[in-house]
Amino acid sequence: MPRKPSRPPVVCQNFTWRLLERDGVYYADGRTGKLNLGKHSLGTRDPDQALINLRNLDQQKAVELGLVAPTSQQPASFLSIPDGWKLYLAHCQRAAVLGGVSAGTLKRYQAVQNKHLAFCNKNGIRSWAEVNKTNTEKYGNHLADQEYADRSIYLELTLIKSVTLWLIKEKHLPADSRFDLSLVKPQGTDTYCYTLAEVGTMIDHCRLTPALTWLAGVIVALACTGLRIGELASLRWSDVDFRSNTILLTDERASNRRKKLGQVRTTKGKRNRSLPIHPDLLAIFLDLKATGKESDGRVFHGPRSGKLKPDTVRNILLREVIESLKDRFPTPPGEIGFEHGRVHSFRHYFCSQAFLGGAAEADIKDWLGHRDSRMVTHYRHLRRDDSQRKMQQIDFLSQNDRKVQSSG
Repeated sequence: MPRKPSRPPVVCQNFTWRLLERDGVYYADGRTGKLNLGKHSLGTRDPDQALINLRNLDQQKAVELGLVAPTSQQPASFLSIPDGWKLYLAHCQRAAVLGGVSAGTLKRYQAVQNKHLAFCNKNGIRSWAEVNKTNTEKYGNHLADQEYADRSIYLELTLIKSVTLWLIKEKHLPADSRFDLSLVKPQGTDTYCYTLAEVGTMIDHCRLTPALTWLAGVIVALACTGLRIGELASLRWSDVDFRSNTILLTDERASNRRKKLGQVRTTKGKRNRSLPIHPDLLAIFLDLKATGKESDGRVFHGPRSGKLKPDTVRNILLREVIESLKDRFPTPPGEIGFEHGRVHSFRHYFCSQAFLGGAAEADIKDWLGHRDSRMVTHYRHLRRDDSQRKMQQIDFLSQNDRKVQSSG
């Protein structure tokens, strides 16, 4: 069988390319010249469109290499999915003072990127010009089929829309690449909220298990503060003001000193906040002070007296506490129960107990570090027995009115 003749090189304005075809999709190979320009999908099966996209790619690479100046002309219609994500994530990594995101947020974005890249590759979506309402909805349904939570799906689709809008704003995509996709933000939560008895049992279990005594103090702190585990792990004695009986939690992403020390603490929403120290937590603080383990300035430490790592707390709580006690607090079939509890459940527990204890919504909102009162509703869990107790405590009729009714 005679060999299929190879295509002649395509000479563009700046570089010479080889045009390849794989599974019907055209590719540009720029690895044979003096500069290794890489191999790129042109995102189309149409030969005429492939040449248009190739010319756009040629100009884009020349700009990236500084060989030509960027122009204000109509933006290129071709931008590969990986290249678009690369541009957006680089934008997210700019300095905090310029609006860059935290390391944790960037990590979440990278996870979304990886899943979206795999989906696009599988479905033949090669360029951001091809990302539209139809295939973004298809991606959302794909995540739902994979049993991702509604909140995760909402985050991912919102991020894809944000990437598209940013690429348009920065002239990497034409304005007509914009698409409308209405999303309904999920309400409520399926995070389990521990009961008072369950938290007490977990603390007792840790105190009676020599290898878990360190975790008992961590659980008390989580239950009495509602801090996120990352915030608790970074808590220092300098944050604890015994004179005012207050914990002062500050966002330190702008602190050069903390950056040099490698001890930068970030808070969600970049908000500073303070909260009173509960008597049960004060007892833990005083016990920890008495041990004298303050050389690194941190309040809490891990199982081997080293730095407290959030993942260590998550894993050991599940493996050594939840699994050990789940038979004592059985979960009804088909329900969310104690065995589904996790570290973040203590934040829900704190909010619910504070509400039941009579704390004002404004106080709880400040303690949790939220501006929106709806988040208090998100974290608050009112059980049926709590609801009954609240109802019995309400005086709807005055004492005199009850006497008149009973005498009548």
